[in-house]
Amino acid sequence: MNESLNAVKDPQPPPTQHEPGAAASPPRADGEAKGAKAWIGWLRRAVPTALVLMALGGLAYWGHHTGWNFAATGGHGSPAGHDDTAGKLMWAEAGADCRWCKAHCVLDCPLDYPEVVQLPKPPAITPADGERVRRALAARTRPENDPACQQVPGRLRFASQEAVEKAGIDISPAWQTSVTEVVTASGELAFDPTRVARLSARVPGTAWRVTKKVGDPVRAGEVLALIDAAEVGKAKAEFQQALVQARLKRQAHASIKDAPVSAQQKREAEAAMRDAEVRLNSAEQALVNLGLPIRAADLQGLALDAVAERLQRLGLSDELVRSLDPALAPGTLWPLRAPFDGMILTADVIAGEVVGASKVLFVVADPRRMWLTLHVPPDDARWLMVGQQVRFRPDGGTSEFTGKLTWIGTTADEKTRTVPVRAELANDDGRLRAFTFGLGKVVLREEPDAVVVPSEAVQSGGGCQFVFVRDKDFLKPGGPKVFHARTVRVGARDGSNTEIIVGVLPGEVVATKGSALLLNELLKTKPAQVTTTRR
Repeated sequence: MNESLNAVKDPQPPPTQHEPGAAASPPRADGEAKGAKAWIGWLRRAVPTALVLMALGGLAYWGHHTGWNFAATGGHGSPAGHDDTAGKLMWAEAGADCRWCKAHCVLDCPLDYPEVVQLPKPPAITPADGERVRRALAARTRPENDPACQQVPGRLRFASQEAVEKAGIDISPAWQTSVTEVVTASGELAFDPTRVARLSARVPGTAWRVTKKVGDPVRAGEVLALIDAAEVGKAKAEFQQALVQARLKRQAHASIKDAPVSAQQKREAEAAMRDAEVRLNSAEQALVNLGLPIRAADLQGLALDAVAERLQRLGLSDELVRSLDPALAPGTLWPLRAPFDGMILTADVIAGEVVGASKVLFVVADPRRMWLTLHVPPDDARWLMVGQQVRFRPDGGTSEFTGKLTWIGTTADEKTRTVPVRAELANDDGRLRAFTFGLGKVVLREEPDAVVVPSEAVQSGGGCQFVFVRDKDFLKPGGPKVFHARTVRVGARDGSNTEIIVGVLPGEVVATKGSALLLNELLKTKPAQVTTTRR
């Protein structure tokens, strides 16, 4: 080392001709050896880093072109570009060109394109099918499919039938059954207000007898209580006096009519008779106003004693008169009657109690017709119409009662923000109880031949609702192991089953359990990755 330094600081003289290059040869050979060693060390450090960077770049390029789908390589690690399906249980395929049905908002509508139906025989599409779809779509708003669903692959192909079983796919045929679509709301029963009467005495007096109690059924006109009222006695007396005066004035007018008297006397006699008749009519009307109808014409020819007897039992039935003691029953009794057939809800009077016109003595209701008030959300209320059938089941009950919708509220309740609607229910057997709560259903439509599938067969994604229909040749030897992705419009649901308004026909076999797996495979596949394997 010292020699090298000294050689740099103190260079030797150039060699003579006899010793060409002899002094410079040893230092040049030593420098070349050290440079080669440094180059080899640099390569050892740089090559691993370069290899790692190249591997990462290749991985990024592969991920960009495959969507990071690690299942896109074959069983031997072949890239997706060589074989998209090798080693896979299932893969998406492009079906035939999809046709959008504007009327029904589905792709390849089976009603318009029967060739897409997966049944052993071509289906017979009838006008009744179109009418069924029209009724269902008109009953209420249905979820619509996004036309962008046309970008989704049309079917899924399995490697084999064993692959279908391995994926856990269960199936079920679509079938027809009756479906009832309803709007459900809580409700409360009440008596028809037009058939509830709160009864009071028309005149003040004393309750002389009470004939009915709470819970008793009554008939229209039946006496509930007898009120001893002085005003009634006064009205009867005035009627009797007016009747006597009218008779006397008629007799006087008849006797003087042909007598040899002056015309003035005849006119006075006639005026007196007319005045008596007016007084009699006024007294008659006073009794009618008290609910004691009587006609003076019906009393013609009766003796005054007979008239007095009839006035004493005026307004009382023969059965009630027979139950009274003539020696004790006053002639001032006023009967409180039931205005219609019904039942006594409350009775707030006892015999001997002083009553007045302002006190309610009885409440009578007709329970044969009940009002049901339902509280419907505004979004559902717009589909209701007067005349629709209503079904009601009281809380804790097992029976269902039916009626008709008679009124729909024009405003929402300020507290609950629901729309009140009313139905009338027949209650001839008396099983409904007023002021009880329950669940009401307004029937929007009843479809006897609706197409239904298990609810788990319907999957939503990508703005559309799908059902996966098994290919009609699936079970044939060598047949395609394919499920067709069919867009559908759904209707009524009952939890376990869902109505398919359009998109599937009865008899077509659909995937149930595992259909979510099919949807996931369908939606994760980009259009560029869809295979075009033919059937």
